[in-house]
Amino acid sequence: MGVMNLGPRTSNLDPESPMTVDKQKLRNLIASPVKHGTLTELRRADKIFFIGGELPAKETLESLFDSYCQAPAELFCLSFSDLNNFHCGEELARLVKKNFNAHIFGRIDYPAPPYIIERAYAAGVDILDIPLRVFDQGLARERGLEKEERLKALEYARTVFPRWSVTSTLAAGEEPSCSTVSGIDTLLAAGIVPLVEVSARAVHYPADEMGAIFEHLAEGWRKRKVSIKPLLPLLDLITPLAAHARKGVLRGFIEKVYDRKLLAASDLRRNLRVRQIEESFESAGL
Repeated sequence: MGVMNLGPRTSNLDPESPMTVDKQKLRNLIASPVKHGTLTELRRADKIFFIGGELPAKETLESLFDSYCQAPAELFCLSFSDLNNFHCGEELARLVKKNFNAHIFGRIDYPAPPYIIERAYAAGVDILDIPLRVFDQGLARERGLEKEERLKALEYARTVFPRWSVTSTLAAGEEPSCSTVSGIDTLLAAGIVPLVEVSARAVHYPADEMGAIFEHLAEGWRKRKVSIKPLLPLLDLITPLAAHARKGVLRGFIEKVYDRKLLAASDLRRNLRVRQIEESFESAGL
């Protein structure tokens, strides 16, 4: 099994700098939206691995090692399968967490029940995404996206994962821009990080209207002081947002130390939670 490489992209954005919309990048994304990985696909986009949750564990790990040795990755995006095959992605998450020093971004594209959210967290997922795609309730029902059930899953995930570690992806162009903006505001108010990607339908809207959505998104992150640093490689890939790049060897070293500190703190919190749950089961005789 090989790793499909999507080509080089930069991901050294400065999260402390004001993020603005790169109009040329927006036009490129509207013309050719980024596609997420399938459940049976392994591919790489510079510093991101997209891992399908139904891939065989051993072969996938070998391919990841081969590619990682050539150039380290900063983010592993793992798409979990349905309830019957969730355990496959769960095993992959454990292997990635054990063997690589990078954040795991897990995507569950259905209203995950509480025990699935708990298991994803225990397996090593650092950031959990449950996409809404369309926020307008009428459209959501029409397309069977089960908005209310997904919102309940997101709310529960907020009680499991650390602050600003639960996200929901909206698709710019799938609904009127005012609905997407409303979704951004609602998610932020609930403590959920809104992510926005460009839909293939965005071509039917003015580019300036699509750009305004991302400007509103960046401003919402800034006002709420959302921690987006672990997501920067993904944001650089799926959004037209741009910021000044950090420069200097010392700054780069400090960033690496900070990233390792974030990962260590996240792993410690996870271990404590898992231990508490195990002790509860033991005391109940289960």
